[in-house]
Amino acid sequence: MSETFTLAAATPAKVSAAVATPSYPTMRGSETDSRRIVDPASASAYRLRHVLLQDDIAAEEVMDLLKKGKLLFTEVARTFSSCEGTREKDGEVGWLDFANYDAPDHPLDPCLPLNVRSLLCNPDADSDSDQVKMKPGDITKIKSTRGIHLIQLVDVMVNVNNKTKKRYRAKGNTWETAVDPSNRNQKQLYYSMDTMGCQMNTADSERMKGQLESLNILPLPPSSPSTKADVVVLNTCSIRDHAEQKVYSYIGPHAKRKREGEAVSIVVAGCVAEQEGENLLRRCPEVDLVLGPQYANRLGDLLEDVSNGNQVVATEPEFIVEDVTKPKRDSKTCAWVNIIYGCNERCAFCIVPSTRGVEQSRTAESILEECRNLVADGFKEITLLGQNIDAYGRDLSPKRKFSDLLTMVGEIEHLERVRFVTSHPRYMSDNVVDAVAENPSICNSFHIPFQSGNDKVLREMGRGHSVAKYLKIIERIRKRMPEAGITADVIVGFPGETEEEFSDTLKLMEEVKFDNVNTAAYSPRPNTPAAEWDNQVSEIEKNDRLQRINRLNLKHAKERRSRMVGRTEKILVESRNIKNPVQVMGRTEHGYVVYFEGDIQELEGGLVDVKITASSTYSLTGERALL
Repeated sequence: MSETFTLAAATPAKVSAAVATPSYPTMRGSETDSRRIVDPASASAYRLRHVLLQDDIAAEEVMDLLKKGKLLFTEVARTFSSCEGTREKDGEVGWLDFANYDAPDHPLDPCLPLNVRSLLCNPDADSDSDQVKMKPGDITKIKSTRGIHLIQLVDVMVNVNNKTKKRYRAKGNTWETAVDPSNRNQKQLYYSMDTMGCQMNTADSERMKGQLESLNILPLPPSSPSTKADVVVLNTCSIRDHAEQKVYSYIGPHAKRKREGEAVSIVVAGCVAEQEGENLLRRCPEVDLVLGPQYANRLGDLLEDVSNGNQVVATEPEFIVEDVTKPKRDSKTCAWVNIIYGCNERCAFCIVPSTRGVEQSRTAESILEECRNLVADGFKEITLLGQNIDAYGRDLSPKRKFSDLLTMVGEIEHLERVRFVTSHPRYMSDNVVDAVAENPSICNSFHIPFQSGNDKVLREMGRGHSVAKYLKIIERIRKRMPEAGITADVIVGFPGETEEEFSDTLKLMEEVKFDNVNTAAYSPRPNTPAAEWDNQVSEIEKNDRLQRINRLNLKHAKERRSRMVGRTEKILVESRNIKNPVQVMGRTEHGYVVYFEGDIQELEGGLVDVKITASSTYSLTGERALL
């Protein structure tokens, strides 16, 4: 049964004070293995693949191949498995339902005998077993009368109702009341979605749009200004201060609609939703659904709960299941692909581990399948996403390396360009740099936040790398790819930062000369150690440093782009220039935006040779090169 909660009245001041401990159990010093912190009781079925082998020696040899990360489980199944029923299906077993795993004459009996199914569904049942709770992507070995099974957990079916908190309220002024249940087609429903923050939020919004459109809830038509959204979604970011206040300000007009009797459902998703949880409903009882990032692709299921008269809070930790519907991509040419969710780092300034949870890597097979499907649909560029992308695979059993996955994606036929973000200098390896240098479809473009140019500040931030380590990575990139684009993130005014320490950051920027740096003044965030320190830098000092570093960043950005004038570059055309309809917009492989005259209908998604004729701080202008 779901937990029920009562919403007590609270003043804004009390609500603010209540945001002390997040529900996500990823506080510093706590468990970061998702196998241990996620309640398996919410899982109802496993999707499995297996390889059947006949002796221990063969099993060890195959496991060794998998541990080296050079072969996919599907390839191993086709090559080595002795199971005739699954070998030609890449080892695919299908779904194993926990409720009837021990039923007589089970349909999976010819493939997975009862003792195998029992250990998978009840890993603690046999005290002599070395089985542990599994997460998607894990591979385990189990013996049966058929031989030795190497089993990969591909996906988990999760009952989200077991993970939500809800309060029943009589049906009223939500979108469902505008539709006669006996005639769903009576009224076409529309949604609006506003997205704040990073690329991860953009990708989550695309997944939520896919969920809504699978329910035949369509985007609000811009050609009909009088039409109002029936479902309003705000996908929030909490990386900066006052993020919560922005959310309440945004909700206001929609809450007013509901108070006046209009049928509208209000959804707050993303990092502020995870951070605030039930407090959002206390401060704004008109909100219907509070949705953490880990539930982005379960929006449809949770809206069903809303339509049944519930206010719902879905912020508890959970396995992130594979999408059952396709994301609604914002571009026809470029696509985001998540490869790892969450973050196990504990940077003293960062709220992400509390809002996005622990690391959960997707299987390489699922990632490659999504990428191949995107290419088949006509997409030309894919950006692999991860909060700490270099950590990909370290949470899997056996572990995998990001460099191996990057190479596999780069080898997909007809995929023109591959990008990836965000790299962490503590974990970024030479293998990643080499993979980029050696594969022509992987763009010579890197985003590697350094955050500070002073070792003392980096230690206090908990970054786990030094300035020397960072510069060694840059040296490796410049040596192998002298023209590579390098961008970064930096924070000024971190607690205790002196003027001399800030000067070290400027020195690092002068040494590297980045193509662009995302700059920010330190902003205290809830549930982060640095927010509690008593050596905060004054707002005046932070703003002064921010202005100075921005001036330097502008200077370097302009210098880096000006060197392109006179060159001919291949530009992947993405869209029309909204400020000049006779121009199209695309990017170089370095990531520079380029505008040139052209017909978007003819050029969209194509690689075009463009001679660069002029540069500005953040963009280039050119003309199509004569062949």
